[in-house]
Parts: sequence; structure tokens; C-alpha cells
Amino acid sequence: MAHTLYTPEQAAKATLASLRWLTNLPRTVRQDFSQEFVAGRGQTVNVLGPISAGTAKVYTKANRDARAAIGFNDLAQEWFPVTLENQLYNAVRLPDDWATFTLEELTRQVLKPQAESVVDAIAAPLITQMSAIATDASIPEVAPDGSNITQVLIKARQVLNERKVTAAGRTFAVGADIEAAILSLPQLQKVNESGSSEVLREATIGRLFGFTIVADQALASDFGIAYHRDAFAHVTRPSRQPEGAAKSATVAQDGFALRWIQHYNPLQLEDQSVVDTFFGATTLDADRAVSVKLDVTP
Repeated sequence: MAHTLYTPEQAAKATLASLRWLTNLPRTVRQDFSQEFVAGRGQTVNVLGPISAGTAKVYTKANRDARAAIGFNDLAQEWFPVTLENQLYNAVRLPDDWATFTLEELTRQVLKPQAESVVDAIAAPLITQMSAIATDASIPEVAPDGSNITQVLIKARQVLNERKVTAAGRTFAVGADIEAAILSLPQLQKVNESGSSEVLREATIGRLFGFTIVADQALASDFGIAYHRDAFAHVTRPSRQPEGAAKSATVAQDGFALRWIQHYNPLQLEDQSVVDTFFGATTLDADRAVSVKLDVTP
């Protein structure tokens, strides 16, 4: 039969592929996921923060001569609870000819539009956490014409360096107005000069001064933030597969997890498609992030 041309797992993975392609900010931070949402104890997910090994010690010549014992540090790693109270979903009525869909047609006509609507909201808790990060007095406000954007990036890098934040894994995310200022940089206007073949693709502008620079319209237009991926965590967890659904699957990959359900509603004599997940975010280490502002002085 035509409607057996794809499995629930294939449909769920197709939705997840669209979600991963369209989302931006969650992929730049720590992500934690599970195949199953466990009722009763899945409301809070504990995410492990960065590991600290303490301060390095020096074994001196005098220590060696005295055959002194070395000292040991304790590894420290804190748990951060992420509350998953809210369930993000998109539910649609399937058209009458849904049974003739191939997986490709289902993805294009149903699953991708559903994923797009989920994308609009899935980063919201992460945006809230990022927006609460303070700036530093040494970082100047971004000039609207972008004339000082290089200095802003250098100062943001300096702040993170002084806080001993790891250089690898840094992102500079900006809203629309600061994005416009950054795009004035000639270093980012040519692919071969930016070091990336994905300039302006997936909202990635380029790389400069150790930052992967990305734009996200969900951020306030006059706001930007420089951060290491360990500064934040974004979590998605799907609920269990319901017993009464004709087709259902949960899928987790690359930090995202969701559930897809297809079932028949006899009250309206129609098939329905539902994509959903529980979602949340938290700040793991505010010192690994610093914000910048646009100069709005008339």
C-alpha cells in the first residue's frame, strides 16, 4: 500500500533533519538529549557543567631532593537542573490524499512546514538566558555604521581571555542591527577571506578573531553576545510514544530530540500529524559569556 512507503522512524528523522538545518543558536551551546521522556522524573533534566581540575602545582628541585609526595586536586563538576515544564508542538490535519505520499512528499508538504514552526519557538528559553548576560565596561557600544566593530570584537575576545575561557568553541551571536554593522567589514564579504564556504548560510556570517559569527533574528536587534559553548545548555526531550497512535516515533540526534505522531481522529474523520518536544535552557557559567550593545544615541 502507498502509505507504507515510509516508517514512523523515517518520518521522525525527516522532521529532525529539517529542524537541525533551520535552527542556529542551540547548536552553538551544550545540548543534552534522551530518546525517552520518563514521566514523573523527566520534568527536570540535570545537565553536567564544565569540569574543573583545580590549579596546577609545581614540583620543585627541593621537592625532588626531599622525595616529597605530590599533591592531588579534586575534580569538580556541578549539576544544573533544567526544568522541562513546557511542551512545544505543531499539530496539523492531513490532506485527503495523504495516503499517496512518499517520504519525500510527506517531508516537503507536511514535516518541513511543521519543523519550521517549531524552530520559531524552540530557541526561546536559550534567548532568555543569553539576554540576561551582562556586558563589560571595557567593551564599547557598537557604532551603527560598524566603524568600530573590529574593536568591539577584539575587546570581547580580551574579556574572555582574561577570564581564562577556552579559545576553541567560541561564538559571537548578534541581532539584526549589529549584524548589519558587522557586514560592513570587508574581511567578511568574500568567502575565501572569511575562511568559510558557508557565509550567510545557516545564519553563519564567518569567522574572525576566534569567533564563529552568527546572526539570529530572535535576538534583540541591538544585542550581541560573545560566549563559549559551555556557557549555556539547551535541552529537548520528547514524551513517550502513545499507545493509541497509529504511527509514532521518537528520535534524537545532534542534540535535538522530538516525537512524531500520526493518528486518525474519528470525531472529525481525518488523519492528523503532530510534532512535539519538551524544551528548556539554563546558564552553566555566566563568566564564559559577555554581551555587547548597539549605540542608539541620536
